[in-house]
Amino acid sequence: MKVTTTREITTKECPWLRQDIPAGSTFFEYLGRTYGAVSATGIAVSVSEGKRPFFEIPANAVKKGGGE
Repeated sequence: MKVTTTREITTKECPWLRQDIPAGSTFFEYLGRTYGAVSATGIAVSVSEGKRPFFEIPANAVKKGGGE
């Protein structure tokens, strides 16, 4: 499922990110195994649907669905 960020996500908030993520960025929810690498307040996402690598972003910073 496609997700869109509803606000900017900074490397200060999420130090594991390589760069800040602007509001309105789109990713795909990653539904594969994460082996406990994603916190209870996060969501695993990837750039390509169903493909690794995945990374965590705050669940309160995305909306699910919409788009193409």
